[in-house]
Amino acid sequence: MNYVLLVSHGTVAASMHETLKVFFLGDRKDLLHACMEEGMSPDTYVLQVRQVLSSVTEEDTLTVLADLMGGSPLTYASYVISTMGLSDRTEYLCGMNLPMIMEVLGRTGQESVSGTNGFLQEMRNTIRPFVLPALSECTQEERI
Repeated sequence: MNYVLLVSHGTVAASMHETLKVFFLGDRKDLLHACMEEGMSPDTYVLQVRQVLSSVTEEDTLTVLADLMGGSPLTYASYVISTMGLSDRTEYLCGMNLPMIMEVLGRTGQESVSGTNGFLQEMRNTIRPFVLPALSECTQEERI
């Protein structure tokens, strides 16, 4: 199986996982998360990551999406992944957002996600300003 692990400070990863249930009409076995909440010790977080990854086997691959590059949740998760012998089948992406997670879940089983220029360009295209037109410029149908 191709697993996706969301890691974050606070409850960001859990909230994104919960939100994705709406899009996928329920939970997915390949989507996991671990949150390093305020006041949580590194040892407790490491145990949580180990528990979350306990179903990952030697035949599986793993993509880790983190809220922040170089943050403690990513650093400790990568340590656990290394000690579990999963490093050679794991890739990491930082700056996770819902479009990124959905794209990664849609691509699992294909070529490396982070190693493709197409993927990186798609992620850049998800970041853009949202500008509302002036109400006077909208038709009656657009106002509804």
